Order: sequence, then C-alpha cells, then structure tokens
Amino acid sequence: MIIAKNLKRKILILATILLIAVSVVLGSISILNNNPPIEKIEQSRKLIAKAIEAEANIYSPKELKLAETYWKEAMDDWKLNNGKSSLFRKFEKTSVLADLAMENAKISRVNAIQRKKEIKAEVERNILEFKRKLKYVEFATSKLPLNHNIRKNLTPIAIILNEAEMAYARNNFITARDRLESISQKVDNLNKKTTDLLDDYFKDYSKWVDLNDEMRKWSKANNSVSLVVDKFSRTCIVYKAGKKHKEFDVELSINWLGDKIQSGDKATPEGKYKVTLRKSGKKTIYHKSLEINFPNADDKIRFEQEKSKGNIPRNAKIGGSIAIHGGGGRGIDWTEGCVALENGDMDKLYSLCSVGTPVAIVGSLVSLDKIFEEFQKE
Repeated sequence: MIIAKNLKRKILILATILLIAVSVVLGSISILNNNPPIEKIEQSRKLIAKAIEAEANIYSPKELKLAETYWKEAMDDWKLNNGKSSLFRKFEKTSVLADLAMENAKISRVNAIQRKKEIKAEVERNILEFKRKLKYVEFATSKLPLNHNIRKNLTPIAIILNEAEMAYARNNFITARDRLESISQKVDNLNKKTTDLLDDYFKDYSKWVDLNDEMRKWSKANNSVSLVVDKFSRTCIVYKAGKKHKEFDVELSINWLGDKIQSGDKATPEGKYKVTLRKSGKKTIYHKSLEINFPNADDKIRFEQEKSKGNIPRNAKIGGSIAIHGGGGRGIDWTEGCVALENGDMDKLYSLCSVGTPVAIVGSLVSLDKIFEEFQKE
C-alpha cells in the first residue's frame, strides 16, 4: 500500500517535471521563432530615406506614400507585440509589412529617378521649342507692324517662359513644366496668328513683283523716270530708262502692313499711282512734296466693297492727300499714310520727278521665304 502511494507520487512528480520541460522547450522555440524583424525595419527606413533623397516625394509620391504607410504599420505592429508576453508575441505581420515598405521604397526611388529624367528632358524640349516660336514672332514684329494684340500678348508669354527657364535652372522641373503648360496653347495661337497674318499679306507678292517690273519697263520704253516704293524694305527705287538709277531710304505710316482702306487707319496705300502735284517752300510743311492720285479707281472700288461687307463703318471716309514728302530721317515709321524721305534725299527725288511720273507702292519685293531665311540664320 505504502509502495503504491510512493510510486504514484513519483509518477506525478515525473509528469510535472516533463510538462514543465516541454513548456520550457516550446516557449523557447516560440521565442526563437518570434524575434522582431529589426533589420528589415531599419533597412526599410533607410530605403525610404534614399527615395526621399531622390525626390520621390515630388516625382513618385504615390509609391513613396505606400512605403511610408507600410513602414509605420510595421512599427505599430512591432510595438503592439512588444507589449505582449513573450509566449504570445507574433511578428509575422511585422515582417510582411517591412518587406512591403522596402519593396515600395525601392520602386519609388527608381520611378523618381526615371520620371525626373523624363520631365527634365520634356522641359528642355519645350523651352527650346517655345523660344523658337516666340523668336519667330519677335522677328516678325521687329520687321513688320503686326497688329496690337500680337505685340500685347507676346510680352506676358515671354515673362512666363522666362519664369519656366529660371525654375529649370533651379532643378525645379515640375514647376517649370507647369509654367510651360500654362502658356503652351497661347504660344501656338500667337505663332499661328502671326503666320496667318503674314501669309494673308504676302499673298499679293507676285502682283508686287509684276508691278515693279511694269514700272521698270515703262521707264525704259519712255526713256523716263518711274518710282517704286517697297514698304517692307523701306526704300524708294528710282528707275531711269529701264535701270535702277537711285534708291532712297523712306519712313512710312505707323500701320503700313496692308493696304489703306479708310481715312484715319494710318496705313500707307498699295497700288499704281502717278504724281499729280509738286509742292515746295511754303506750299508744304514737309520741305518738298510729290502728291499722288490716291484714291485711284481701284481704291474707290475696294472701299465701297469693304463698306458693303460691313468691314468698315457706313459713315467712313476714304481719305486722301497721300504724298511722298520730306521731313523724314526720324528712324521710325510715323506718318499718317504718306512716304517720308530725309530732306536731302527729297531734294534729289524732287528734281527727278514731274507731274505724271508713275509711282508704284508695293508691300515687298522680298519674298516671305527670303525674309525668314534671315530668321533661320539667327
């Protein structure tokens, strides 16, 4: 009886010891298998820092935000498990979150480097393209009196382009891109308006060349003098007996691009005319003057057509008193529609002309393509 009780007591003690041993072993295994992924968490932090250094916050913000979110969740899960008994700690989720943080940090860094490179190249291309287009408009406005809206719109666009260039110089490519996008349509519209205006004006180029040839041939056939005013070149060509005899610099009206339509439009007319009156001394305020027969028959027809189309007011007047006169040499276009020469040149021209001398006023004897060859060289 006593032996049986001792045997039971020994068995119970051995079972208890065995249970404790198993518990210790299992607990040790659990602790060993649930160490926090400290290295992964630290590595993900470093990768996020590298991504930010590569400006992922600017060029790859979505992926960087994911990396930062996963890293924060990994830290929170780590802290949560640290507050538990070692037997109940589980860091599998912490490890997975740290892996996701590392993966997205790497992606955001690679994307940021690539996108920054792409945006930089895009900005470089657009700056060069916009500068080329604005240079075209600036060149045109320097040569031709383009309408006020083109000049007015050119300046603010050029200012924004300069701001984009400054942002680019500071490596702020996103701002540079945004500034360029804000004027992209405006640059194209301004460029198109300039091109359309020039194309419309120079559509009469062949007529101008023919009229110049007619004046030259007339002077040869009549062994006399004829005049051709080239508005674009701002010159008055004197043909004598079929040859170019002299050439004088001239100044024109403020709005000389295009034909004269009505009184007050400050345009110099285009067409075939003749000297109708010579004035000098007190008879003119411009030293000497050669008045021409503007408006001629063609001018009157065109004036009535513009009225009937509603392009000019019904009470508009056609105007007149157009002349080639002195008082020039100012270096700018300033007349109300006349052609002005420096007084010394006007003396020479006046001595060559008489009432009836043919006068042709043309837009340009230089083609539009030729004009912009100069632009291409700059």
